[in-house]
Amino acid sequence: MKKYAIITACNAKYEKFLLNHWLKSLLNNINTKLINIIVLDYGLSKEYVKNLKSKGIKVIPCKPEGHIVNQRFSDTKRFLKKNSYQQIIFCDSGDIIFQEDITHLFLKENKNFRIITEKLKNPFYKYLMINNPIKKELKIKIINLLKKNPMINAGFIIAPKNEFIELCEFVENNILEKNTFGPDQFLINLFLYEKGFIELENKFNFIPLVSAEKFKIKRGIFFNEKDEIIPIVHNAGNLSFVRSIDNFGYGERFNKLKRHIYFLFRISSKIYTSIYLNKIYKTIQNNN
Repeated sequence: MKKYAIITACNAKYEKFLLNHWLKSLLNNINTKLINIIVLDYGLSKEYVKNLKSKGIKVIPCKPEGHIVNQRFSDTKRFLKKNSYQQIIFCDSGDIIFQEDITHLFLKENKNFRIITEKLKNPFYKYLMINNPIKKELKIKIINLLKKNPMINAGFIIAPKNEFIELCEFVENNILEKNTFGPDQFLINLFLYEKGFIELENKFNFIPLVSAEKFKIKRGIFFNEKDEIIPIVHNAGNLSFVRSIDNFGYGERFNKLKRHIYFLFRISSKIYTSIYLNKIYKTIQNNN
């Protein structure tokens, strides 16, 4: 058994990106002698499952019982309880590429959760928070946290195995309706702010839409202001039209900044103040 695992979840909708971009870039930027790659399968086609297995990927069939972003925590918990990894990386697979070796991330601060926080406020979280199936008292706790603290991004988490199982159980136990997108993000924020974490440099989960740092794209590769390659790029967004990178992928033919979305988001973020969060707080308090 290898010491470390990278775990993701995918269905047929994102299988092409998983194989041709996420996995291709990952295999070029990890030490596979130390790390297993695990894909939780929520309806991948037989052709893609066969292709993944031919590359040494462990594919775990899972029965869809809710939205994939919620269900993956229950299935990850079950998988980890049966396997003896020391550390895991848990990450999205439909909107992330890897540009430099990330193996070293398993070795640093390895008794703690390691994550990045989003430096710009996301105005879309208002609607996700109000309509999310989370207990009212937990929503109020989360709002109070996010008034004072930046949002933790749940799309890339590094953790010791047992601590991650705790997180999975917390998410699993506190989502009231598992078919809705988004409650995991807020519950993870609550859990980690109470549990504690080490904050990574943003380059280890660089999200163009919510990063305060400038970047450039040359020949399909993302660079920071110092012309250094950004190790992990995450083109986050529930809906494709709000993602800031068009034709996102791994290779010279990919990646073009959608300038109208990028700059509109920044303008919106500047007016997303504590007053705005107070409005969400009052709405939640008044809801039955």
